[in-house]
Amino acid sequence: MTAYRQSTVIGLVSGCVLLIGMMIMSPEHAGMFLNIPGLLVVLGGTLAATIVSRPIRDVKAVLRCMPELFRDELPPTQTEVTQLLRFADWFRMGNLRAAERELAEVSDPFLHAGLRMLVDGCQPQDLAKSLQWRMSGLRTREQGESQILRTMAVLAPAFGMLGTLFGLVHMLSGLGDSGLGEIGNSMAFAMITTLYGIVAANLFFKPLAIKMEHRTHQRLLQMGMLMEGMLMTYEKRHPTLIRETLEAFELHSEPSQSPQVLTLVRA
Repeated sequence: MTAYRQSTVIGLVSGCVLLIGMMIMSPEHAGMFLNIPGLLVVLGGTLAATIVSRPIRDVKAVLRCMPELFRDELPPTQTEVTQLLRFADWFRMGNLRAAERELAEVSDPFLHAGLRMLVDGCQPQDLAKSLQWRMSGLRTREQGESQILRTMAVLAPAFGMLGTLFGLVHMLSGLGDSGLGEIGNSMAFAMITTLYGIVAANLFFKPLAIKMEHRTHQRLLQMGMLMEGMLMTYEKRHPTLIRETLEAFELHSEPSQSPQVLTLVRA
């Protein structure tokens, strides 16, 4: 398990432990923290409003990828780099048949598409343009998905407040027949939905959006590195030089580097 995955699990578990600990500190009122109707209002209302603002297929795509954010990690690039170097060695010597056999072993779609264009005799300008379009498509798609999570983070507290207002209206409608203790319990029960909305926004939706953006950035760095290697392969550079260049590329790629710098164009 990598540190990248561990941070997600540790953060979520720590947040949940903190909430449970606060509930345990007042065991006589622990049951007041359970409000199933309020939870349904927060989650259901947030999902419904998100579907109104976004195409339903995009919302479904985000919901499908959310489990990956909890357990998935970025695939290592070592396998792809090794395959690229083997291909580059055969391509440099002009053995296209062996290069095609190596290409058949490549499972990464981005690398496979680029190497296929090299085998087909594509020019470097066309190769770079095609790969940049693929990178731009990935960036646009995943930025849209992270924006949906940020939208849900904005909507969840609003629907938590809506659930609280419903509870207060219900409490006030029976105010004349209720005692002070019953009024206090009803108000506390109504306020729980606001708590649900705040927790959902700040412990789940917003952190997951940030993590998705970070994952997108890392993927673009990897794709940019592979694109540079493929352009050097076209120039029939020695695999050792390609390896050293890719290692330097990865070493000097700062986390704050903008993805736009990866759109490399060879003259």
